[in-house]
Amino acid sequence: MKFSLSLPLLKDLASPDPYRETYDLAVIAEECGFDTVTIGHHHFMPGNLADPLTFLATVAARTSTVRVGTGIFQLPIHNPVRVAEQVATIDELSGGRVSLGVGLGWWPLEYQVMGSDFATRGARMEEALTILKLVWTEEHASFEGRFWSFPELTVHPRPVQRPHPPLWVAGVADPAVDRAARLGDAWVCGPVQSLAKAQSCLELYRAGCARVGRDPEWILRRYAWVGADRRHVMEDVLPAYVDGLMEHWRESVEDDVEKALFARIDAGEDVSLEEIAGDRLLYGAPDDAIAQIERYRARTGCDHVHAAFGAGLPATEGMASLGTFAEIAEMIRLFGREVIPAFG
Repeated sequence: MKFSLSLPLLKDLASPDPYRETYDLAVIAEECGFDTVTIGHHHFMPGNLADPLTFLATVAARTSTVRVGTGIFQLPIHNPVRVAEQVATIDELSGGRVSLGVGLGWWPLEYQVMGSDFATRGARMEEALTILKLVWTEEHASFEGRFWSFPELTVHPRPVQRPHPPLWVAGVADPAVDRAARLGDAWVCGPVQSLAKAQSCLELYRAGCARVGRDPEWILRRYAWVGADRRHVMEDVLPAYVDGLMEHWRESVEDDVEKALFARIDAGEDVSLEEIAGDRLLYGAPDDAIAQIERYRARTGCDHVHAAFGAGLPATEGMASLGTFAEIAEMIRLFGREVIPAFG
């Protein structure tokens, strides 16, 4: 089984190396056996990166073997030929270690300001994915589309990976899952979706992959807080963490199961912490996390779990995650020491 993680955006603007702690966490993840480290993408939010590809180039330069990726990059907002150049550059300087995780996002302002159109974001994603594959695999390529057109050209540098850097396509709406099957190399199941929702999406995804004759590779994303002291996690950390997660989830909730959950809460129902976290988070002591992952694997057959330690909080402040560098580093080490070997 593969394990990946999200890098929190830790910064000290008074330092000559302001993102050193985030880079150090990538090195720790590499040492602890994680397959991939990813960074998110949003404009106009201080807790997120507006330019994750530039940031990933530095992560790649400070690591040796761990893969680097976006989780997720809002592809329909940006010119796909320019994105193809940036990702190919990272692929070259990393020796072929980059994956591009893409999604639609949920905030119309980002589309408006960047000259894109929120209402046509699905169609834009389809066209952009087609363009990425075209210019990465063919030289002297031209394209005439609904949103982008260009004469014959060759993108440089050429990507190291063949046929191209992997494309991870996120989303839980039926069209997004189908798109991942047709145009992606893997589907990314979002971190807020329940296990039941993940299972229903998987049925669609596997059927879509069967139609195009490829393996249904996918990644299960989960928010996480794991500690050596289970009582401390359950009593001191998890209640505040879930409260913050719920505040952020309201901004981007998109499926009926999650909408129903918020409706119950808004109606005054006392929804338990265990119900919310039970099949949406990895939490507790290492043994708890192992049992949770085993349950996911038994129910879905997942073989790639992406943990976002302390992530998922509202991005209106300077940090969109919970925890200091020391706390997150200890979680990564603990997970690498006790959880990953259980699935070796």
